[in-house]
Amino acid sequence: MIATFVLLPTLAVFGEEEYVETVFLTKMEALKLAFPNVRVVKKKKVWLSEAQREAISNILGESYDERRLTWYIGLDDNQKPTGYMVVGNEIGRSYPITFMVVINPDGTVRDVEIMVYREPHGWEVRFEPFMRQFFGRDSEDPFNNINNITGATLSVRSMTRGVKKAVAAYKVIFIDKVEGILG
Repeated sequence: MIATFVLLPTLAVFGEEEYVETVFLTKMEALKLAFPNVRVVKKKKVWLSEAQREAISNILGESYDERRLTWYIGLDDNQKPTGYMVVGNEIGRSYPITFMVVINPDGTVRDVEIMVYREPHGWEVRFEPFMRQFFGRDSEDPFNNINNITGATLSVRSMTRGVKKAVAAYKVIFIDKVEGILG
């Protein structure tokens, strides 16, 4: 009797996680959440000048590479801004986390919401107890006391970095009015 062994090809990938994409808010839903009592929302694309990027980098204490930001501005009946929203993307562990930051006219954070989450872990950052840590903060805040979530460290860092970028850009563009490129 002769034994015959057939080796079947198998595939084992260690350390790879399955790609997961969960949409929590569409852009329209985000705008309605950001500006619930506003009838007019103005969209403003801002092409950043080198001076603006440098000013944002100085606030952040690190390089800021964005070239363009799209802001949504809620206007009251007198065409006065009630708030500003920007959508950001920050890499979590492997994939971008898409989120919105709503900023009051005085530069303080009013709301932060996850719009699309693409990681298999760390999704706990979308819950209100974590997000409310950003409320009321502005560009002067060091953001060094955001509580971590076990198993979501990279998502926490990504969200913190994204909110910090948003308030720094808001300060430079709308409060300090550093000269930019037509936009």
